[in-house]
Amino acid sequence: MMRPSGKRGYDPAVGTTLTVIAGSPAPDTPTERVRQRLRAQARPACMLQCHRCGCREVIATVTGAEYVNGRARGGVKAWLCAGCHRMGDRVVVA
Repeated sequence: MMRPSGKRGYDPAVGTTLTVIAGSPAPDTPTERVRQRLRAQARPACMLQCHRCGCREVIATVTGAEYVNGRARGGVKAWLCAGCHRMGDRVVVA
């Protein structure tokens, strides 16, 4: 798309508007019923649980770390849901 300035790219002055639509509920499948049941189960306050699938298994990741003198240094730590990670999604739990 050509902008009025003659450069390529997005131009907010053109007047593109976004519309929010109402989301649809998850389909009523056996898998979704199991997820709803897992999310509703009582758990200890300190236990991590995925908000999307209800999985309680996590993977600890470090992004941007570098090795100095044989040890990892720096980086940003994140806890990812293992169940969602297997499906190809990156869901940060904590």
